[in-house]
Amino acid sequence: MRPIYYLYYVLYLFLMIFLIFFDQRKPRKRFGWILTLVLLPGLGLLLYWFFGGESFVAYHRRKILQKHKASLAQLEEITAETSRRFEPPLSKNILFHQKCCNSIATSDNEVEIYISGVAKFDRLFADIARARDSIHIVYFTIHNDRLGNQLIDALVTKVQQGVEVKLLYDGFGCLATFAYRVVKKLRQAGGSAHCIRPYTRTINYRNHRKIVIIDGRIGYLGGINVGDHYRDGLGGKRWRDTHIRITGSAVHDLQKVFFSDWISSVRGTDIGFRQELQHYFPIPATQGKIQAQIVASGLYNTPQAEIINLSYFNLISRAQTRLWLQTPYFRPSDAIIMALKTAAASGVDVRLMVSLAFGWGNVFNRSLNRYFLRQLVQSEVKVFGYKDIMHAKTLIVDDQGLCIGSVNLNTRSLQIDDEIYAYFESKPLVKKYEQVFEHDLNCCIEVDQYRFEDQGLVSKAIESVLSFLAPLS
Repeated sequence: MRPIYYLYYVLYLFLMIFLIFFDQRKPRKRFGWILTLVLLPGLGLLLYWFFGGESFVAYHRRKILQKHKASLAQLEEITAETSRRFEPPLSKNILFHQKCCNSIATSDNEVEIYISGVAKFDRLFADIARARDSIHIVYFTIHNDRLGNQLIDALVTKVQQGVEVKLLYDGFGCLATFAYRVVKKLRQAGGSAHCIRPYTRTINYRNHRKIVIIDGRIGYLGGINVGDHYRDGLGGKRWRDTHIRITGSAVHDLQKVFFSDWISSVRGTDIGFRQELQHYFPIPATQGKIQAQIVASGLYNTPQAEIINLSYFNLISRAQTRLWLQTPYFRPSDAIIMALKTAAASGVDVRLMVSLAFGWGNVFNRSLNRYFLRQLVQSEVKVFGYKDIMHAKTLIVDDQGLCIGSVNLNTRSLQIDDEIYAYFESKPLVKKYEQVFEHDLNCCIEVDQYRFEDQGLVSKAIESVLSFLAPLS
């Protein structure tokens, strides 16, 4: 019997190597999967089935693009026609977003910044109460708690008033939050709700966005999910986050992202909207002065798989005077690390603020952060650890560029998950968030190389082992 097992194993290796060689990913990633399959037969195949193979995802992408080709083309046409663009000269960053990220630049926007869940949800619930036509929502995580039920109850009320309500939630993000119980109330009331990407083999691809569009005129995006701890804190720690409310033509791009997510999540051919698509893109009621672009990645709605990684690399590498970043999780690509180190060595003021406390997995997240931060502290990059829970995802570029959205500086956000951020070019808005960043520094400790030198051997070993999980975290 032993020769038969050997034969099966050899055939297994040839089959797996054949599949991976036709994978379009970088050689280092493919080599890592080959090692996994060789050393862990059976388990390695299972891991590759759920986390490694991209052919299944590409197959579903082609099916969705084919099935909804007309609707997706109409979305692009409507957004291009209804958005109020601004005329040249355009900055290189704006041009990059236009050409590589399919992001329309608009200049008639107004923006409000919220740095706590209390302020964000107070404003959001007030806007929901005034909704007259439609409410479209995407959240990575919705908890079955006080705040989650408060949101669903507010949406049920609007459904009863005749407002069209559509809700998307990520299946993985809501796996342990019992969101289906509160979402069920919305469906029973007549609202529509879908779990994003309901296919088992796409579990490694998640929708990490947090956006709301009300009446096609008001948009929200940022880092705050729906749950009590996003508003009230967790374990005695304050939850520090950033979200924005935006009005103006940039809301049209937010609406387009929602429609793309919705179309990719419905199973049938009918996308199920009451009105023609044009109806959901009204002329903005207000005339602001802030230049904005919505940059979104996605499994089905963007032309490049690493669009967030490319756009962040572009912003970092073009900085002349300043790069101030906030992220809870720091596990970036090699390109981002090199760009940060190069910028700092060139005299750019690079400051990175990460969280020292987390909503889950404190040891796991702290260890992974330290592993990658170790590569920066010996350079000119200034690293700061936020003592409470820092969940904001922001980037200040020089004196006029500002990014706020759902993008963490980790592999998932930069290269895998569906993400979104708003890019603004506005000196007053940057000045405002500069004050927020400087205030946050009062709750930070600086992380320098001496803190790493005092670290024990066991702690370093744990970091090294956990670093293999960085692409999945």
